[in-house]
Amino acid sequence: MYLSRFLSVLVPIFVLTGCVDITGRSAAQLAPIQSAQEPRFVREGHVYCILGWLGIWSRGMDVIAQRVDSELGVEATSLANSEWQKVASFVRREHEAGRWSGPLILVGHSIGADDQIRVAKRLNEGNIPIDLLILIDPTDPPTIPPNVRHCVNIFKSQPVVDYAPIFRGIKVRIVDPTQTLIENIDLRRTEVGFDTRVINHFNIAKIKGVQDMVLTEIAKACPRKKR
Repeated sequence: MYLSRFLSVLVPIFVLTGCVDITGRSAAQLAPIQSAQEPRFVREGHVYCILGWLGIWSRGMDVIAQRVDSELGVEATSLANSEWQKVASFVRREHEAGRWSGPLILVGHSIGADDQIRVAKRLNEGNIPIDLLILIDPTDPPTIPPNVRHCVNIFKSQPVVDYAPIFRGIKVRIVDPTQTLIENIDLRRTEVGFDTRVINHFNIAKIKGVQDMVLTEIAKACPRKKR
């Protein structure tokens, strides 16, 4: 009862402030790996971006996917967080069929970041490596499995709410430091070259400076194709 009352107040606030998109989104279509051979994809790799709770906010992840596609020339897809198992199944199926090529990049915001770790854990069961895992303000993240080669966690600590596993961003831990390079970047304490004072859990993925950080890491992980 208390939760329903809480949400009845919270959701209209998010709608009015632009934090929620209640128009819905259709299920993502995961293109066959061969589609990455299109001329516009000038870099190796495949990027999957997962939005936050129910896919109704953190639409900045859609923008990140669009920018990765258009600015970097890397195949990128954005999905609702409810579709994380689809990503895991698709990647594993492509690997098992021998169709996979290039780096695998996973990006997620909020609960979508937590879900990308679940994707990584599912792929770890099949010994499938993840070249780069980028997390943006994870809320209740599982431990990063050893098949992740590099994890960049971009978050902003919020002392007032960090005690609760909701609407926060926190550090992540790894299973094996000999297998995974981990970077926990707290925007409240780290100088990153842009104003981070206005950043909160709901707008962090929309901030251009944060998006630029994400694109920089993806560009380093995805080499240009040899023509």
